[in-house]
Amino acid sequence: MIFLKDEDFIAKGNERACYYHPNDKTKTIKITFENNNRKDSKQSEKEIKYYKQLKNKGLNNWQHLPKYFGEVQTNKGNGFIIELIKDYDGKISKSFAYYLKKYDLKKYEKQVEIYKQYFLKYCIIFNYGMMPKNILLRKLSKKESELVLIDGLGDVSHFTILNGIPAFARRRINRRWDKFVKKYL
Repeated sequence: MIFLKDEDFIAKGNERACYYHPNDKTKTIKITFENNNRKDSKQSEKEIKYYKQLKNKGLNNWQHLPKYFGEVQTNKGNGFIIELIKDYDGKISKSFAYYLKKYDLKKYEKQVEIYKQYFLKYCIIFNYGMMPKNILLRKLSKKESELVLIDGLGDVSHFTILNGIPAFARRRINRRWDKFVKKYL
């Protein structure tokens, strides 16, 4: 069991919180916290299942997703370990929402298109949790950056069997992408 301290806390959403991994500051542990905003929290379960599917498919390009390192038990509940997304200067990357407020979307059109093509190329399904606050903008240098999805991975639909067929998966990705753009960009 890993003991998480309050000073290891990074951030939290509606259901889950992220903590620095106490033994490896390049990783974070994501846990479902008690008294979250939803009664029945299955978000972590679905995300872990989808990470395992991606690993089983042989995904080795984690450019726009945090690398997944497995499940873990902590004093604050069960969780899973993922890569901590940091900028080239070692600081934790800020949300895409932060940058969209600061600058116009035009500044990030290239990154947004590369991000979309990544999901299409690898047939990676994202859910309706993909929104600018759940995407980080990782600065690779002073002039280069890329988008990384930290929440909203996997499919929440009841009927997911067709996601294994690339043409159907890409169709679903495009439909969700269009909704994402219309609603947030």
